[in-house]
Amino acid sequence: MNPRLSALRICLAYLVAACLWTVLSDQLLQLILDESALMPWLTGKKYLFIAVTSLLLFLLLKRQFGHQQRTYAALEESEQRLNRALDAVEDGIWEWDLSNDQVFYSPGYAHLIGVPYCQMGTQIGQWYERLHPDDRESTLATYQDHLQGRSAQFECTYRLRHSDGGYRWIHTRGRVSRDGHGEPTRMTGTSRDVTRQRQTDDHLRQAAAVFEATQEGLLVADVHGKILHINPSFQRITGYSADEVLGRNPSVLKSGLQDDGFYQRMWQALKSDGVWCGEIWNRRKSGEVYPQWQHICAVHDEKGKLTHYVAVFSDLSSIKRSQRELDFLAHHDPLTGLPNRLLLLERIEQALARGERDKSGGALLLLDLDHFKHINDSLGHSTGDLLVKAVAERLRGLLDEHSSLARLGGDEFAVILENRLPQHVSSLAQRLLDAMDAPFEVAGQPIYISASLGVSLYPDDARDVDHLLQHADAALFQAKASGRSLYAFYTPELTARARAHVQVEAALRQALENDELRVYYQPVHDLASGRVVGVESLVRWQHPERGLVPPGEFIPVAEACGLIAAIDTWVLDQACRQMRAWLDQGVLLEFVAVNLSSRVFCREGLEDRVARALRESDLAPQHLVLEVTESAIMQNVDQSVALMQRLRALGVHLAIDDFGTGYSSLMRLKRMPVQKLKIDQGFVAGLPGDTEDAAIACAIIALARSMGLKVVAEGIERPDQAAFLLSHACDFGQGYWYGRPQPASELPWCATAQNVDESV
Repeated sequence: MNPRLSALRICLAYLVAACLWTVLSDQLLQLILDESALMPWLTGKKYLFIAVTSLLLFLLLKRQFGHQQRTYAALEESEQRLNRALDAVEDGIWEWDLSNDQVFYSPGYAHLIGVPYCQMGTQIGQWYERLHPDDRESTLATYQDHLQGRSAQFECTYRLRHSDGGYRWIHTRGRVSRDGHGEPTRMTGTSRDVTRQRQTDDHLRQAAAVFEATQEGLLVADVHGKILHINPSFQRITGYSADEVLGRNPSVLKSGLQDDGFYQRMWQALKSDGVWCGEIWNRRKSGEVYPQWQHICAVHDEKGKLTHYVAVFSDLSSIKRSQRELDFLAHHDPLTGLPNRLLLLERIEQALARGERDKSGGALLLLDLDHFKHINDSLGHSTGDLLVKAVAERLRGLLDEHSSLARLGGDEFAVILENRLPQHVSSLAQRLLDAMDAPFEVAGQPIYISASLGVSLYPDDARDVDHLLQHADAALFQAKASGRSLYAFYTPELTARARAHVQVEAALRQALENDELRVYYQPVHDLASGRVVGVESLVRWQHPERGLVPPGEFIPVAEACGLIAAIDTWVLDQACRQMRAWLDQGVLLEFVAVNLSSRVFCREGLEDRVARALRESDLAPQHLVLEVTESAIMQNVDQSVALMQRLRALGVHLAIDDFGTGYSSLMRLKRMPVQKLKIDQGFVAGLPGDTEDAAIACAIIALARSMGLKVVAEGIERPDQAAFLLSHACDFGQGYWYGRPQPASELPWCATAQNVDESV
């Protein structure tokens, strides 16, 4: 209703009524009354009109004000309901006046972005500033589409900065209002925080991706056990497609290997704990029975009511197969398929237990191939592996069910014999060695090889695994030391010898740390003039309790345990420094000789160590002679010749020690860049009476002369030996006749000189 029209109608009605009353009431009174009585009635009529109209106006205004009051009350109640509704909803409500860019925000919108409602402005700019930079372009594009009528409503999701500095995902819906000309005037809408919902959706998508992509099989069943969902891995593992299992019970996968009690315990665990996991055997569609590791979980709703079962399982077939393979590899040698050391120890322990229970005896045999390293070095490791396999096959064919063959590694085998007397053990040991006499056909070529064998009896020699192995190893060592291609039984003396070896090794390590080693020097004389031309450096061990330890007692131990390299390097350094000191003192010596063990000679970097010793001592290389045994050179001739050429390039001199005791040939000898040959003292000891020693000594001297080499004889103890060697043109000699090895300070030309060991 238009208020102006209503007011106009009332005024017109009042005007008409007043005019009619004025005209008609005057005429009526004139007709009724005379002139004398007319005047009071006219006055009364006026007041009556005022009273009546006032009453009518009061009634009209009362009605109007009552209606207005009811309207205002209704509006106020409606507004209160609207405010309560706005306060109750979490959504933010906004209205944007497009004409002046003023925005109305509801309290819910203020809560949405974490700002007190009293601080909310009306400018659209604050919304734009809070909009994530990556979402601005797409959000504004969506707004323009709706504003220009290309979309029915404005709807998009974007990130808005919260007052805590983080961003919230906001979903907004809005619609524009237009005027009569179709121009947009305002936009009204709602905004909702969907951050948690979006996170939930992300989690659901991730869970769905895991469900589809995981390598484990997954199935979801209802409370009645009907399969509702499966993943692709379920189909891959079981062979069943979705159409074949959906709606069916998982019992279709049963293998029948588990009894009813197994499944009763499974369901009992699900009811009491809500979860069950364990190994189970199921059947594929193809009929193959296979192991699974399965995890079943009961799913409940928010009220605790059971709704679903979820089963996750993995195929254990490959793992079981790998476990069997690993178990085999853990207990067997991969090359020969024989039991390895680990399985051998278990079988020895079982054999000892059976022997103790049955009051019977047996033996452990350790067999090692002789000179197997030469096979690897000359023919290659692949040929060596083939030979080991061939040996294993031959040995296996000689043993019965009461024997167990194992490979300990490399070229070493072990045999456990049960319920055997010593004479039976001895007979089998010889048969095993005799079996090595026939050649092995390897890679199309025959290979001859022998073996050595050590025997330890139980319970006579040992009653436990460790001692039985130690005693068999000691016997094997004795067999090798006795000439190889032999077998030897364990004796207590072997253990004593091995124990002494360990004790010497421990003491020798301490000797290196405590500086107990000494260098002694033995003069080398020119046999023709009798003049001292050089010295040979020899290592000695000055033990704090035992005194001077013989070299024959600790040098083999040092070679066996690897300490010889450190000892040789130390002797080399000391000898070079001492020679430099003598030369500085005016002593007329031509050389100092240093022995190189076979272990050091075959190692890489020898020429570097020699060059460093010369450089640090400032000794000219021609004053240093390196002595190498013939046997060390012959271990690998080509490698040895190459190393000797590198050493010769440094300028040092080379000598072959103990010449005549090895296996060198003239063809190989002429390739070696050496300057001296040393006649072993074993050939000198019988001179001049022993005709064989004399013939060998003369042959070595003649050979050296023909090749332009100098000859040094060692071990000269009598003047007749020196005279014989001189008469046959031997160049140099050394031995007790000329002087024993002594410390540098006790040599004749150094009686008053200071020992280099003390000055360096």
